[in-house]
Amino acid sequence: MIKLSKRLQLVASFVPDNSYLIDVGCDHAFLDIYLYNNLKNIKILATDINENPLKIAEENINKYGLKGKIKLKQQDGIINLDKEIDTIVIAGMGGILISDILSQKEYLENIKTIIVSPNNDFEIVRKTLSKIGFMIQKEALITEKKITYLVIRAKRGKQKRINYFFGTLKANNLEVIYYYTKLLQINTKILKKLPKKYIFKKWKLKNQNRRIKNFLKKCEF
Repeated sequence: MIKLSKRLQLVASFVPDNSYLIDVGCDHAFLDIYLYNNLKNIKILATDINENPLKIAEENINKYGLKGKIKLKQQDGIINLDKEIDTIVIAGMGGILISDILSQKEYLENIKTIIVSPNNDFEIVRKTLSKIGFMIQKEALITEKKITYLVIRAKRGKQKRINYFFGTLKANNLEVIYYYTKLLQINTKILKKLPKKYIFKKWKLKNQNRRIKNFLKKCEF
């Protein structure tokens, strides 16, 4: 039985049964192998822009006895998707790169669900999802090897009014508190070292810190 990292376990928990998904940037394909063995009626296309990761993915797929059951393809992002594909998974990339991929909305016509796991620029990803016509169903933070990842599942629909900086997260679990407390500390250190001429940058960080403090005051612990 394949064992996933905490981050990929969380991503996997967001994937619905009965999906035909594309895993963009599949890397070693551990997520895809896990999904195939644990979800009902699932079809998977594992892709990567580079040849070497696909070779490793193929080796792992064969190792776990799934040769021919998980499709592999070298391709760039979500270009020219099969019309049957209804779910997109993009995990472990930067938020700006994920947003750039999803911004190709002409290829999203048949997509019902998007699951993404950026390791930064969370606000940009949330705004992009809203811009392309998807609303957040649920989201959660997970910290692994001192990096905090956001995992979002979004479906087609108009995003209800939210603060894109916090999304739909609530200050009621340790992961959320840890992340925003750490961000508050980082911002404070930057402010102390930032030259006075960076007026707008200082204002932006101070405003962000004020919002974080107000957010953390709502902590339910």
